[in-house]
Amino acid sequence: MHPRFRLRWAALALAAICGCSEEKPSPIAAGGRPAEGAGGASIVSAGNPTAGGAAVTAGGPSGSGGSTAGSVGSGGTAPGGNGNSAGDGNGGSAAGTAGVAGAGAGAGSVEPGLTKEGEVKLSGDGLTLVSYGGYLNGESFQQEAILTHKGYQYTAFWNAARHVVLARRALPGGAWASFEFSDYTNSEADAHNTISLGVNEADGTLHVAFDHHGSPLHYRKSHAGVVSEPATATWAASSFDATSGSLVSGSNVTKLTYPRFISEPGGEKTLFSARLGESGSGDEYLWEYDGTTHAWTSLGKYIDGIVDNINAYLHGIGYERGGKRLHAAWCWRDTSNASTNHDILYVYSDDNGRTWKNNDGATIGTAGTTAIRASSTGLKVWTIGQNRGLINQEHMVADAQGRVHVLLSHMPDNAAADANFDSARSKSQYFHYWRDTTGKWTKTAMTLPSVALFRGKLAVTASGNLYAVLPDLRIAAASASTSFKTWSLLDHSDEARFFSDPLIDAARLLTEDKLSVVYPQKSSPNVYVLDYTLK
Repeated sequence: MHPRFRLRWAALALAAICGCSEEKPSPIAAGGRPAEGAGGASIVSAGNPTAGGAAVTAGGPSGSGGSTAGSVGSGGTAPGGNGNSAGDGNGGSAAGTAGVAGAGAGAGSVEPGLTKEGEVKLSGDGLTLVSYGGYLNGESFQQEAILTHKGYQYTAFWNAARHVVLARRALPGGAWASFEFSDYTNSEADAHNTISLGVNEADGTLHVAFDHHGSPLHYRKSHAGVVSEPATATWAASSFDATSGSLVSGSNVTKLTYPRFISEPGGEKTLFSARLGESGSGDEYLWEYDGTTHAWTSLGKYIDGIVDNINAYLHGIGYERGGKRLHAAWCWRDTSNASTNHDILYVYSDDNGRTWKNNDGATIGTAGTTAIRASSTGLKVWTIGQNRGLINQEHMVADAQGRVHVLLSHMPDNAAADANFDSARSKSQYFHYWRDTTGKWTKTAMTLPSVALFRGKLAVTASGNLYAVLPDLRIAAASASTSFKTWSLLDHSDEARFFSDPLIDAARLLTEDKLSVVYPQKSSPNVYVLDYTLK
C-alpha cells in the first residue's frame, strides 16, 4: 500500500482563500494503482461529528443567499469554438450568435454552504483487500455506486465473502436492507473489479455489472418494477435474473473493463458503456436498453483506440442535469503507463450516443460505423502534457445550464515534468476545467493537493453551485454567481477516516440538494453513507 500524501491543513486553510483562475480563448501504472488504470464560503462551525450525526455547518453568513431567479442568455446551448489562440489549442472561442450566461451564470445567487446531517454504517463486512493502492469498494469509475430512484436509495459493495451485496433504504432516514448474491464469488483481488448500478425509468429495472478487468461480462437485471414500486417489490436475490455474459442474446461480451450505466432523464432508455481491450489499446462501446421492449441493442464502437494503439479513459459520460444532451470527456493514454495520460478530449451527442459532435458542433463520429479517433477534428479542448501526474477517470458532470465541468488532479504548470507517476502525484493539485454555454473552456486552480492515487467527484445543486468531494472527504465549493472563479474548502472534519475514492449519489441531487457519499473506512471493513444538505 502506498504511503498517503499527508495534508497540511494550515496550508490548506490559507490556500482555500486564494484560488486562481486561467482563461484561454481558445491506472494507472508506474508503480501504483490501476495499471490502467462571490468568493468562497467559510466554515462557521466544525468538529468531528459523531456517528449520531452532530451537524457541521459551513457557508456564508445568514441571509447571504439572495434571489434564485437568475437568468441565462439566449442561445445557451449553442456550440462554441475549439480554440486556436496562443498556439496551444486550449479553451474555445464563442461561435456564431450563441448566448452568454447571465451575470449569475446559473439559477441564482445562493452562496455555497453545507450542513452534515449525519452518517450511517452501511456494513461492517466490507472487503478490505488493497489493490493498486485502493479498495474494491470505492473507485471513481463506478457509475453508479449509489443512486436514488422514487424515494429509495440503492448501493452495492463487495463483502468479506467476496459476494456482491445490494442494499437499499427509504429516504430520508429508513434503515438499510441488504442481501447478497451468494451464487457468484469474486476471485481477483483487483481494484478494477468494482460494481456499477443503473436503473431504467420505464420498466423499473435495476441493472448490475460487476467484477471486470479485461473480463467476460458479468451482468444481472432485476425483474420489472423493483425500483419503480419499491414499497411492494420483493427486495431479494430472487428478484434478479441469473448472471449473464451477454446483453444482446447470443453475443457474449469479452475483454470488458469499466462498465458504466447512464439513464436517460425522464426517458425510456438506459445506456451501457464499457471499454473492450486493454490499457493503452482499447475501444469504447455503447449498448442501449429500451424499457418498453425490455431488451438491449448494440449501438457499437464510438471511440476507437486500438487502431492508434491508445485508449480513452473516460472522466465521465452522462446527460446534463435534467436534459437530453449526452456529454463525454476523457484523457488519452498512449501506453499502459499512467505517465502517458494526456489532454482533455470532449464530445457530445443529442441522440443518445448515436452521433457525436466536437466542441464546435461538427459531427465527427457515429457509433457502430465511424468511431471517434485521435485524429478526429476538434477533439482536444485543453492541452495537458504527458509526465504531469494526470490521473485518469476523475470526474465530469454537466449542469442544468449545459455547462460541462471536469475535475482533474495533476501537477501545476510551473512544476517540472516527472515521468515517475507516484512522484508526480505527490506534487499534484486539483483543477476545475469547465465549458460555458458558448463552448469556451476555462481552467481554475483549486489550490487543494491530491491524495496519493485517489480521485474525487463533482456535485451540482439546484442553484448551480458546484461542489468537489475530494479524497480524505474534503468538500470544497465554488459559486455559480462568480463563474466558479474561487474555490473554498468547506469541510475536512472527517480527514483521514476513509480510504479510496468517495462516491456520490448524483441521482438524488437531481431532485433535492442532498448529498450522499458512500465511503469505506480506512483499515476497516466498515462502509459508511454520509449525508449533507447543500446550497
